[in-house]
Amino acid sequence: MTIPETLTQNQPDRSAAADYRGKRVVISGGSSGIGLGIAQHLAALGAQVAILGRTQDKLDAATASIIAAGGHAAGFSVDVRDAAKVAETLAACREQHGEIDALIAAAAGNFFVPAAKMSANAFKTVIDIDLVGTFNVFSAALPLLRKPGASLIAITAPQAQRAMPLQAHACAAKAGIDMLVKCLALEWGALGVRVNAVSPGPIADTEGLSKLSASPEIETFVREATALKRFGKAEDIAQAVAFLCSAQAGYVTGSILDCDGGMRLGNFHSP
Repeated sequence: MTIPETLTQNQPDRSAAADYRGKRVVISGGSSGIGLGIAQHLAALGAQVAILGRTQDKLDAATASIIAAGGHAAGFSVDVRDAAKVAETLAACREQHGEIDALIAAAAGNFFVPAAKMSANAFKTVIDIDLVGTFNVFSAALPLLRKPGASLIAITAPQAQRAMPLQAHACAAKAGIDMLVKCLALEWGALGVRVNAVSPGPIADTEGLSKLSASPEIETFVREATALKRFGKAEDIAQAVAFLCSAQAGYVTGSILDCDGGMRLGNFHSP
């Protein structure tokens, strides 16, 4: 049977998800862990990546790893809690590399602590890095984005949906990120800017998991809290981000993509 020409003309570009050549991508928190995995993956797909982070040594190592693999990367030292510095840094990215096609907000902080023993400063620190930091990078990036067509991705967590013991600060921060994503998607959609989030579960070989798995008992607790009973990989999250930033997700905005091994469904009993 012959396929009508009108159907063949309207078929989606199925290579779009894997081709980031000519795209400019910024990743905050991109010098280690999940953020670095995202930066390496998108660079391998052809993107020119700019990594934001607080520690120069980590930035240098991260960009060197991408360049050594044949990619294009630059590092910028900045604390996402400093709104003025974030705006200055993103403006420098725009000046050097052109309009931003995608920005991934991956900077985060976390640790296990009972709410009754948590200081106000400890609670505020996680809120400031995760929630306020995400707002700072998104807000500063808005006038610098390629419009229409730009994509903003926040990295959230299952704690946004499901209460967990010893995680009051992280649960509050990630729940705030989820609602921020939905509000910005609603407000910025008319500009042609899509705003979404990816929610990772526990990811192996990351600083975040190391902090949350301070003992074998806690490590077992975290792993068993997932439906798949295993840790994920940074590549799993990078693949999800690559999809949401691609043309194949061109009609997706205000969504939270769970990539957590079913952790949001798990049985969260304290070890």
